[in-house]
Amino acid sequence: MKIDLGHASPGLAYESTVPRHMVHRAAVSEVFLTGGVCCSDLHFQCSAQLPRAHRYFSDHTHPQSHYDMLLLLEVFRQASIYVSHAFLDVSIQDKFIYLDSDTRLLQRSALVMRDCPATALVDVKVVDEYVRNGVRSGVTLDMTLLIQGEAAAHKRMGIRWLDESSWNRMRAKAMHKVIAHPDPQIQLPAPALPSLVGRAYAGNVVVGSNIQEQDGALIVPVIVDQGNAGIFDHPLDHIPGMLLLEACRQTALIAANRYQGINPEEVLLSRCQVRFTRFGEFGLATTCRLTSDAVCLADDQETVLMSLLIEQDGQAIATASLELTALAGSADVRLTAPLTQTERV
Repeated sequence: MKIDLGHASPGLAYESTVPRHMVHRAAVSEVFLTGGVCCSDLHFQCSAQLPRAHRYFSDHTHPQSHYDMLLLLEVFRQASIYVSHAFLDVSIQDKFIYLDSDTRLLQRSALVMRDCPATALVDVKVVDEYVRNGVRSGVTLDMTLLIQGEAAAHKRMGIRWLDESSWNRMRAKAMHKVIAHPDPQIQLPAPALPSLVGRAYAGNVVVGSNIQEQDGALIVPVIVDQGNAGIFDHPLDHIPGMLLLEACRQTALIAANRYQGINPEEVLLSRCQVRFTRFGEFGLATTCRLTSDAVCLADDQETVLMSLLIEQDGQAIATASLELTALAGSADVRLTAPLTQTERV
């Protein structure tokens, strides 16, 4: 699928990354954006290079190497922050709140890795603004990501920003409610087998092995390992949205196998709608929940649809709707039987 954006701006470059503070990263190796330009008042473009051997984003057991949808989400995230700081006059000290987003894959074949690093272009448009006391303090962005000129994914997302003092006041109230001396293991349950969630490296499993079914619901513990540098690039005062999205994806793979007999190696995350309703706090048990009737096959027989909740302390902190779609070239995602019970333990 080709999308005509007129042309990529001649000001875009792919020789080096943007300054890491402009995308809220501590490690240069975690910066994927390589440039950004202003096309008009509310239209911008960013360039990026996609890594082929990233310990977190490239760790999958697909039979053919693909760029990960969560990698594209990270590139979108970096583009939204860069544009805000570089072109929307947002202070580098301001803190961002990720409200909601709807991301969908446009072309599966665009994610197949080739024999050289992929160049990407992110087209960013401001389609709505949030104004508080006469000052813009948030936007809704409409973004399209192209890989080697081919449209790969589209995302619409809402973000807000706060100055540091307002952020600290807001977060102090929330963190005051968290128990003072939590059990350090409460967010570090034993991980599920990597094969259950399409991972090769156990350190990238973010769901626990103690998966339960209660009253028709599948309840999966979430691992919050602040030592995973792929997720926790720098210290935070809350669980990042990217970890919660990965927990939803891994829970969805478990559910697709358990209820539809689908092998996690044969599907890609192809759509993710998410709304964050509360901050995820450290020190509280965190679970991802869905019901068996919230998992179904689409009419095309190659897409699995499901709805999930992330919960802490009995309250939902995020809701998500996910779609898993057969790999490009796969004729059928169905298996004759789900993974064995031994593999589920």
